[in-house]
Amino acid sequence: MKNAYLLSAFLLILSSCGKEEKETILKEKVEIRKVENKKEKKSYVSEKWKQTKEVFSESDSTVKVRKNKYYADLNAKYPDYKLAEKWFSSKPHQLMNKKGDFYKMIKSEVDNNNTIEHKDLSHKSIFDTFKYLYITEEEYLIYDLKIENTKCDYVGVRRIKKGFRKEPVHDLTFDKNGDLGKEIYLGEVKQCLFTKNGHLFFEFEKDSKGQNIRNTIDLGIERNF
Repeated sequence: MKNAYLLSAFLLILSSCGKEEKETILKEKVEIRKVENKKEKKSYVSEKWKQTKEVFSESDSTVKVRKNKYYADLNAKYPDYKLAEKWFSSKPHQLMNKKGDFYKMIKSEVDNNNTIEHKDLSHKSIFDTFKYLYITEEEYLIYDLKIENTKCDYVGVRRIKKGFRKEPVHDLTFDKNGDLGKEIYLGEVKQCLFTKNGHLFFEFEKDSKGQNIRNTIDLGIERNF
């Protein structure tokens, strides 16, 4: 009833106006509606943007918590990790200006024609070194680092090229200035990086004299950030 009454009143006003007055009233009504639509649209977009920012802010905060916990756990469990992190962060010559991520090698499972050998890599090797995997876009680099007290020294590095088929493996040596001096060819292997049961694994295998040897290395809990 109310809407019908308003419509009747509006038509009555129009009928009592001249042509120019009618056009003016209609124009004003359209402009008012445009402004109302604009206000509604602005309010809706602003509210949506506000909600989106809140979601992103909460997400960033959650990611930061997981990231801090991941590194805190590693530092608490493996005393060598903090010094290794400083070594990689210092961008030594042995990184060859390559950008990547490093992971502590924790366990190794070597399958030699179904004879399986388990190795603990989390502690010092017989050469008093720790192994770390450095992953770049093009290759995997296995670093042997000697870590004692507050000092971390480079000992050696093995490079495995990335690829879908067999790829070359080299031991790299550096001169006294820290520059790459020699690439010693060791053969070819298949390689892959995968996750299983919440852990990240690096695996490579080769065929040698009729035997298949596969080395699967546990890199610890998968990074969820």
